[in-house]
Amino acid sequence: MLRVRLPHNINPYPWQRPIIGNHQLGKDVWLNIHRRGGKDLTSFAGIAIPEAAEIPGTYHYIFPLLNQGRDAIWEGKDHKGNDILEHYVPKELVLHRDNADMKLTIRSSDSKTSVIQIFGVNNGQYEKLRGKPANGVVLSEASRMEKKVLEVINPMLIATKGWKVVQSTPNGQNWYYDAFYLAMKNTTRNFCMTATIDDTYDHNGNPIVTREMVEAQIADGIMTEDEAQQEYWCSFQQGIEGTYIGKQMQEIEDNGRIEYLPYDPNYLVDTYWDLGVGDPVAIWFVQQVGQEIRFIDFEEASGTTFTYWARILQEKGYLYRKHYAPFDILNREGVGKEETAKSRLAHAKDVGIIFHVTPRASFENGLLAIRGLLGLCRFDEKNCREGIRHLKLWGKVYNKLEQRYTETEKHDIHSHAGAAARYAAINIRQAQGFDVLKTREEKHFKNVFRRKRSYGSAMSV
Repeated sequence: MLRVRLPHNINPYPWQRPIIGNHQLGKDVWLNIHRRGGKDLTSFAGIAIPEAAEIPGTYHYIFPLLNQGRDAIWEGKDHKGNDILEHYVPKELVLHRDNADMKLTIRSSDSKTSVIQIFGVNNGQYEKLRGKPANGVVLSEASRMEKKVLEVINPMLIATKGWKVVQSTPNGQNWYYDAFYLAMKNTTRNFCMTATIDDTYDHNGNPIVTREMVEAQIADGIMTEDEAQQEYWCSFQQGIEGTYIGKQMQEIEDNGRIEYLPYDPNYLVDTYWDLGVGDPVAIWFVQQVGQEIRFIDFEEASGTTFTYWARILQEKGYLYRKHYAPFDILNREGVGKEETAKSRLAHAKDVGIIFHVTPRASFENGLLAIRGLLGLCRFDEKNCREGIRHLKLWGKVYNKLEQRYTETEKHDIHSHAGAAARYAAINIRQAQGFDVLKTREEKHFKNVFRRKRSYGSAMSV
């Protein structure tokens, strides 16, 4: 009988031992560990190889891109220059090494074999995994993968009662962020670890990556402070320096102001809208309770009509005070067989939504308004979840050539919730007596708006 001691040639650091230990207890492992923290070596040599040698089967080691797997594992080296495959896989176990498909066949128990193969899954390549068996899966740099990868591999593992390791550094608050924190809520099934450079040491107590190393990269322009927070301190607030209110939203969360915040029927609800047709409509539902501004709900949808939104408002069961729309609701448009174009304001009124028009303010002044208001704000953690995520990531265009964020708003899925929040702040600040219309042009629009209202036009809402 062939006897090989596994793991082979690896002596896990003290902080790594719980990773392997909890895997051996049958838990799925979720790792949010800094760059150069040894995630792949631990998962490959400490988990995948011992598992494949003990239980005959098929094991997938998955990267976003195939060449990442070749660089990290197949042709990779450790920090001492040792070849990963040569040094950490006992030669006695290796039956065949397929360099073209990066497939390793090794001896397993009961005179059977196991296959470990490296895959790249982005750009729809995960479809190649459908139908394949899997006794165990490692997802490396999972935050850079498409979410559908999990949808493909989970049924495989259910069929074989297999295991998975999901590891990465953060990449903003995408699906990996949500999945990681969801996994943390089930400690019976999952082991989750976050380890920054302040948490990882060698056997002599020396940091694997020092603060001085990171600071040198920042000083040399290799990375920004923002990128360093993500890559070495495992922050999910990617791009915070390029967001408009990302830092303030994180402070709100850190201070416990994202919480269970139910609708209070003793206070009326105001809604603040950003309107679109092809683009999403985004709506914040807000109650003002004393000095507090409570964001109790958020809704967004694309390709909808005011009839749809009238139904949503009714189904919410809230008692409303006012609905606020942006200035462009005054634009006229034709609908169906109507010969005379009507304003969107009139179309909304036809289905029972009576809008008040948000004063026209510059983007900059609207931004100042929301920044000045956030200190008074609280958010419901469930109903506002998507809206909160949008506000955290609502940001500027990044100029790759100049390696900096511009002052131009990035129009993406996050900007609609940001616009609705700006309109909320403009209206609330105006009601509080703050003049958010500071420029001559904006005051001109305000005066024109007042004159038109005095004529009893359709804008008197």
